[in-house]
Amino acid sequence: MSNSLFGSLFLIMGNEVAGGAALVIMGLLYFIPAIVAKGKRNATSILVLNLLLGWTILGWIAALIWALSNDAPIQKVVVQSPSPAPAPAAPSIADELDKLRSLRNAGELTNEEFLQQKARLLRS
Repeated sequence: MSNSLFGSLFLIMGNEVAGGAALVIMGLLYFIPAIVAKGKRNATSILVLNLLLGWTILGWIAALIWALSNDAPIQKVVVQSPSPAPAPAAPSIADELDKLRSLRNAGELTNEEFLQQKARLLRS
């Protein structure tokens, strides 16, 4: 065995297999916030926080809380094109007859022209 830090850890555990298993378990425990966050919108940010600040315990707790929190719902924005302005209402026959009558009274139309226009309106 080597005299490195990992070698010392293996010696503490009794053998290399147990030491390797301990490292895997410790790694999984360290990355619990990142594992819980898998599939969330901010999973990458949580992983970075966990990786860089997880050793401070406060960073690990912050990453875990963030991983356990619910994602804000995605707001859908629907842009509708403006509806066309309603077409002006066609003047009623009564309105047209009133206009013709006022034109006749003002002398703009003769009585004969008035009667022709009136007949045209009543036919349509």
